[in-house]
Amino acid sequence: MVDALIALVATFGALAATGLLVQRAYKDRLLYLIAWSFTQVGLTLALLCMAIGFMAGFNGLFFRVMELGAALIGPVWLALGMIELIARYVQVRFGAWLFTISYTVVALVILLVDPLKGSLHKSLPKPSATYDALPLLLIDGAHLVAVIALVGCTGVTAWLASKRDREAGELLIPVALVALAGVLVVSGTRGFLPAPLAIIALGGAAGLVWYGAMRTIPVYEDDEGYDEYGEEYADEPATGYEEQAYPDRAHAPAHAAPAEPVPAPTPPGDQRRGELRFPDPAPAEELRFPDPPALEPAPAAFDPSAFGADPAGPTSVDGPAVPEPALPGGALAGPLGGLGPAGGGLPDGCGQITVYTLLDGRESAFDALAAELVRTVRSAEPDTLVFACHEVVGGPTQRIFYQLFRDENAFAAHRRQPHLQRFLGESRTHVLATNVIELRLGAAKLPLPAPDRQGR
Repeated sequence: MVDALIALVATFGALAATGLLVQRAYKDRLLYLIAWSFTQVGLTLALLCMAIGFMAGFNGLFFRVMELGAALIGPVWLALGMIELIARYVQVRFGAWLFTISYTVVALVILLVDPLKGSLHKSLPKPSATYDALPLLLIDGAHLVAVIALVGCTGVTAWLASKRDREAGELLIPVALVALAGVLVVSGTRGFLPAPLAIIALGGAAGLVWYGAMRTIPVYEDDEGYDEYGEEYADEPATGYEEQAYPDRAHAPAHAAPAEPVPAPTPPGDQRRGELRFPDPAPAEELRFPDPPALEPAPAAFDPSAFGADPAGPTSVDGPAVPEPALPGGALAGPLGGLGPAGGGLPDGCGQITVYTLLDGRESAFDALAAELVRTVRSAEPDTLVFACHEVVGGPTQRIFYQLFRDENAFAAHRRQPHLQRFLGESRTHVLATNVIELRLGAAKLPLPAPDRQGR
């Protein structure tokens, strides 16, 4: 009866943790949270079957559900979520999903249809005394793969954290907690622990998975630095354009010191996640601007002396001749001014267009990060000529970054900036897909200044 009471309490605790995790996974739609939700569901069903079995006696259905949930689905999908969270290559994550789904389907069929041996009572049955060799082999394989994946991911995260990888440092504690949960799941389903300890191990694993999953999700609402627009705009979602607006010159300080550029740090030895989104530019066709259309010659100015004096004299509707305003000429406005023919053009210029597809509901958080990045780049990188983030009309979950650099050295220095690395690390949880388009500028042709027209 004591075992049944412990199992019942553990079931309610696991059920609460499962509900919270499933709710968060549905809201954020992150793949590793979805995988860990399967683990939580499996552990909850196993604990429920244990509680019923201790009270009413175990049977074939309860035993099979217990083994499927805790011994198979629990560790395998826990390892899948860990790989999805840690792996920085799409091929690794895709292979993990393919293996997990295939292995789960095959093992599920065998564990359901394979005949049981021995008799079941109110005591916790051991898999080795109830299953034949093939189901036991599949369970052992699931445990072996899960332990290797969890230990490997924990080791890689600890190594990256020792190299001062910020993202790995933030994930180290959650990863360690989830790895400990995997050890508890494997220990509680091997049949070596007594019933009370096995129940506590599975219940503790469910709690650790939930707590570790919550620690991996960044909370941007309370993040310092993003509440800079005051209470006046507290209820309005961030659009990413606040920092790109024209400054209020009336309230600007008269002698404001220019921002000091951030020196480019020494590039690290290991390749970071951000480098995947900003690869070295490959040769591409030159992007050229079309030649401006030729201007028609201005008509000759009207000379009234050629027609003689007006015999009627001036009237009330006559007035002094108003000269026609001259068309704007000179250097172009904005950061590209002075880069035309008089400024020497951009013979070594290069650029990049990055298209981000965001997860639903994460637009405001991404826009806040993008606005901070745009402001920092404009103030700290003088050789970054254009750096702007755009929304897409009709595509609320898409953002486009357009970037133009003076030369390859400026592009390389930009990729090493700490504010860019911070943006890439913190925006990863909001991004569904990324597409990068490299641009290479030749001798960029800019419009010539228009000649002034004389007044009439």
